[in-house]
Amino acid sequence: MTDEIRKGMTQSKESENGANWLFFEIFAISIITGVYFSSWWVFGGVLLGSIILLMIKPVRYFLLVLLSLGCGAVGWIIGQWFGSLGASVVIAIIAALASGGAHIYANKWMNDV
Repeated sequence: MTDEIRKGMTQSKESENGANWLFFEIFAISIITGVYFSSWWVFGGVLLGSIILLMIKPVRYFLLVLLSLGCGAVGWIIGQWFGSLGASVVIAIIAALASGGAHIYANKWMNDV
């Protein structure tokens, strides 16, 4: 029984870490779009709109997949700095999978809340 409690606590912490990563991504995207368009309205709209969309389950799944692919794209760009196709592919795959794992935990956290 103690082992089950420990596993539950560990999973709870991992879910919280995944949610923190998700909300960091949303906040960063909101800042970037707000700065790009030089508008507080765009910043607030993207931030609140993303949070509202996360409350709708089917849309949440789509948004989590889209954010994971976006992390893969960022990984590709980072790989391009090394001037190597291999680096781009490897970093993109690792970034997409790591982000996808964090998003799975974030989804579990949102289901618990």
